[in-house]
Amino acid sequence: MKKFTVLKLIGLAILVMITLVVISILEVTLYSYVVNPGQELSVYEAHAEFSAPYISGIFGFILFFLVSRFWKKKGHENAFQLTLLFPATYVLLDIVVLFIAGAEWSSFILTFILANGAKFLGSYLGYKLTK
Repeated sequence: MKKFTVLKLIGLAILVMITLVVISILEVTLYSYVVNPGQELSVYEAHAEFSAPYISGIFGFILFFLVSRFWKKKGHENAFQLTLLFPATYVLLDIVVLFIAGAEWSSFILTFILANGAKFLGSYLGYKLTK
């Protein structure tokens, strides 16, 4: 692998993480202004906690698919390795962030596994389905 590949993967994973947070914020904003306006703040906080894993899984799948597809279409020499390392890097960063935040794993471990499994699947399919 080329020099600085790990740093680039970390940067890309952080960029995807930020993108998913922004998408989640936009979804909650749309929910609060269009779908269910005029509620208490706690209603929107509960909705954000409920919807965030779904947004992470669905849009994460799409983003990881597109990145892997891009690598394969560009003929990157290590495209398959990057396809596997990219979601692994993301998951490791996600775990670090959750530990720093003091998250209680028992309440969402299944959701965590499913959402991040979708990212691995998206990355793998992005590679395999691209000619």
